[in-house]
Amino acid sequence: MNPIPSYRPRPALDRWIRDNDLNHADAGKLFGCSREYVRRMCLPFDDADRKKPGSKLLTVIVRQTHGEVRPGDFYPPVRDILDGVPA
Repeated sequence: MNPIPSYRPRPALDRWIRDNDLNHADAGKLFGCSREYVRRMCLPFDDADRKKPGSKLLTVIVRQTHGEVRPGDFYPPVRDILDGVPA
């Protein structure tokens, strides 16, 4: 029997992309960046390969998602920070 995988929180952008039936390539076109950069922005908070968008890209993301994805969404949940979970 396979164990249940542990929960690894991801940025809200990951959920927004899935909720809008997009893939990383579609999102990259929408935001003006590469598919790979979108994939890396959507990695779990504790993944060493995860990227945070710069200020210009962040502005585009907030506008294109109509504010559903905000700057604070690219940081781990406060509960994880307080519990010392590595980010």
